[in-house]
Amino acid sequence: MSLTRVFFVFFFLPASILLYRLTPIKVRNALLLLLSLFFIAWGSPADLILIGLSIVFNYFTALELDELRRAKKVRQKKLVLATGIAANTALLVFFKYFIFLLNSIGIGVHFAVPDVPIGISFFTFSAISCLCDVSNGNEPALKNPVDFALYISFFGKITSGPIVKFSDMAKQIRQRNMTVGSVEGGLKLFIVGLSKKLIIAGSLGKLFHAVKAEDLSSMSVATAWLGALFYSLMLYYDFSGYSDMAIGLGKIFGFSFSKNFDHPYISDSMTDFWRRWHISLGAWFRDYVYIPLGGSRVSKRRNIINLSVVWVLTGLWHGANWTFVVWGLYHLALLLIEKFALKNFLKMIPRMIRIFFTFILAVIGWTIFFSDNISYAWSYLLRMFGAGGSGLLDSVGKYYLTSGGILLMTAIIGATPLLASLGSRIDKKESTAAQLCVTAFFALLLLGSTAFMISDTVSSFLYAQF
Repeated sequence: MSLTRVFFVFFFLPASILLYRLTPIKVRNALLLLLSLFFIAWGSPADLILIGLSIVFNYFTALELDELRRAKKVRQKKLVLATGIAANTALLVFFKYFIFLLNSIGIGVHFAVPDVPIGISFFTFSAISCLCDVSNGNEPALKNPVDFALYISFFGKITSGPIVKFSDMAKQIRQRNMTVGSVEGGLKLFIVGLSKKLIIAGSLGKLFHAVKAEDLSSMSVATAWLGALFYSLMLYYDFSGYSDMAIGLGKIFGFSFSKNFDHPYISDSMTDFWRRWHISLGAWFRDYVYIPLGGSRVSKRRNIINLSVVWVLTGLWHGANWTFVVWGLYHLALLLIEKFALKNFLKMIPRMIRIFFTFILAVIGWTIFFSDNISYAWSYLLRMFGAGGSGLLDSVGKYYLTSGGILLMTAIIGATPLLASLGSRIDKKESTAAQLCVTAFFALLLLGSTAFMISDTVSSFLYAQF
């Protein structure tokens, strides 16, 4: 089931809210679990079996880790933790990377691996977070299997995150409140995310795919840059839109999930960019990979190795393709240059100039990210910088600039805090006129999103593949 379908928005979600409100507090987690399992099974019953196996394995592993920690059996605890992480990683590797690994070492593949389960990276990382947090004593294991299963499978975050750490969600699973304010705030955030995904990302996506279908050998500089800009903004609105929807859904049912995007395109360095983009993924790699490896409290050489491991894994997390690895190494190189070579120099550059160049560097990175292979990425980048193609601006470039220029400028402005700040100020006003404006605004967003839902029969989240 997709969060952008009419059935979910106008039937599943309202019915879920009503049932949850009418259900006694003691069995609300059980209801949410049943709803989540129904949500998963609606799209693929096979995914439900796989997630169920993951839940059972990690539930008992977490209980065992909790017992060993309390008994101070350090060696046994480390062994169980390593086994748990290895089992979860093996599941992820098999479904996402098995064919890629065999092809990379020159072994021909003559059999089919089952399709990648929706959101496998997200629920696997959630499971590993649980095992690590329980082992470290950050949070005791959830002894109620219903509570644990809900942590893994909550329908708000199962398909595309955010990756909510176990220590952050476990307390809320045990106790939380659903209030009129939480429902109202959650619904508003959900509608904002829905409109970002369907209206803006959907419209940008059509332009991007049209540019990508053009003949690359004759592509002008302007066309290439417009395509890269369309994709960069589409990806932001698609994923941040989903994150808003997921966080909004959590809020409706009393959960408080941290924001996953913080206007990354106003970052003044790549370090700042990665504090603002997909925050939950960065926090996961920091807490469960980078810090356990020693973080920055090691020698310079070892610190570079630790960062390299994180960024190779970050690239691979996004998919089984060498373009993702190169994209990860590209960001590693930029971060190392900032950290060790330009740290003091960057402070002397005016902030607006830093923001502009950081945005350009991010766009170049997304060009590698959306390419099907290294050769295409290289050719596309060459066109962006004037090598080959049909010059600076041709009729094709003029067409996309004319047809997509207003949308592009709107998307750029919307990616800044300007509109969000203005909306927040109006929303806080208690006057009748202000509240009528707010109500009308969200009604229009929902109406526009519904129109796109009805017309777009193949809408899907880019990050659902991960």
